[in-house]
Amino acid sequence: MPDNIPSRDDLAGLYLDSLPYEPYPVQEDALLAWFTAEQGVMVCAPTGMGKTLIAEAALFEALHTRTVAYYTTPLIALTEQKFREMQDAAVRWGFSKDDIGLVTGNRCVNPEARILVVVAEILLNRLLHTEAFDFADVSAVVMDEFHSFNDFERGVVWELSLGLLPKHVRLLLLSATVGNSAEFIVWLSRSHGRTVRLIQSS
Repeated sequence: MPDNIPSRDDLAGLYLDSLPYEPYPVQEDALLAWFTAEQGVMVCAPTGMGKTLIAEAALFEALHTRTVAYYTTPLIALTEQKFREMQDAAVRWGFSKDDIGLVTGNRCVNPEARILVVVAEILLNRLLHTEAFDFADVSAVVMDEFHSFNDFERGVVWELSLGLLPKHVRLLLLSATVGNSAEFIVWLSRSHGRTVRLIQSS
């Protein structure tokens, strides 16, 4: 690792220092897990528990290590909202709004940016077209509203993406509280050889 790229320990400290307030215990647990886990983290917590703060850690890390990260959501409206939030976060951290890109089916802004906020189908599409999209520089994929995995029609998009993502890409799965999260972790390990740490809060 080049000297000017901070270590994950340093990044954890930098990120925690950048927060405007003390994180909740579940946020702190999830952040420490993210900066130490080899393959990723799944966070299951009720709506309103501040999962965005956890998601931003993955993007903070990508910007500081000059890698690429994807932030996926299941809905175009939510993708637009997160795009604006992530632009504000980038500026807060001393980066540019242009470091954040948006790609949905009907809108494209800064498509070459290091942080790409996309609908889940865009990620899958790129994974299926490896000759056009290189994932060598991608360090992380955040999957927001991950309980959509249980959706009968759309869950397959997430499942295929998990199977196609290169092993070096770390996962941050953010979900509302679901009853079968521990089973999912076992399935992910058995089916895709990925070990993610589970952080839960009720």
